[in-house]
Amino acid sequence: MVLLKRVLIAVFFIPLLIYIFYVGDIVLASFLALIAFQMMFELREMFFKKDIVLPRIIIVLGLIVFLASIYFGTVLIYASLLLIFIVIMGFDLFKSNLEGAMIRASAAIFIVVYIAVLLSSIYHVRLLENGRNLILSLLFMIWITDSAAYFVGKAMGKHKGVFKASPNKSLEGFLAGILFSFAASYFMIKFLGLSFPQAIAVAISGGIFGQMGDLFESILKRDAGVKDSSNVLPGHGGILDRFDSFLLAAPVFYVILYFIK
Repeated sequence: MVLLKRVLIAVFFIPLLIYIFYVGDIVLASFLALIAFQMMFELREMFFKKDIVLPRIIIVLGLIVFLASIYFGTVLIYASLLLIFIVIMGFDLFKSNLEGAMIRASAAIFIVVYIAVLLSSIYHVRLLENGRNLILSLLFMIWITDSAAYFVGKAMGKHKGVFKASPNKSLEGFLAGILFSFAASYFMIKFLGLSFPQAIAVAISGGIFGQMGDLFESILKRDAGVKDSSNVLPGHGGILDRFDSFLLAAPVFYVILYFIK
């Protein structure tokens, strides 16, 4: 039953994601805003497990930062982050709630930077020349890497426990994900019109940093003592579980593209 739910959700969401990434513009921005909202909500709930209680307004403020990140310049991003810091510290100031103030302020900034700022890089990649194919290549690369790592790890994975944050992930699966990503870069050149440097950039971003993004989120879940960030997607966990790879792969991809253009 769990496998059936996973398949049905995948059948529905894969074409939808391809369409949204293909169309871009307000459709992509709106989708990413919804994703960012849910991811910040899930991460806030995970912080609750560590007795770090943040006000709900942090999610609203996080959306402001996200919108500032995709539509405006660096100054407004700084201004949004400053507003978050003032609001969080202001709550503690006027409530005379001094215990844990440092942790709450750090957690609030972390949530917003980790999700709102990093996720916005997907939109920035889409805005680049040939951005449609670039962002689709990253989407496909992450799927290819995840699939290769999963199936090779399941069939040949002997060295498990290398990554303490994800004990079931094998070294063989991790290396297979990287190998298949570089092999797939050829098809990105052939069918999506990427240049050779762009294809290598997407292989590095999706194959290496996409997997690291997944492992980074696993660190947070292990620390919070949860298996999934939520159960909003039956059989798949939470939205954060599904998009954690993008949180590192997309900004790395954008930075590399910036320097090779």
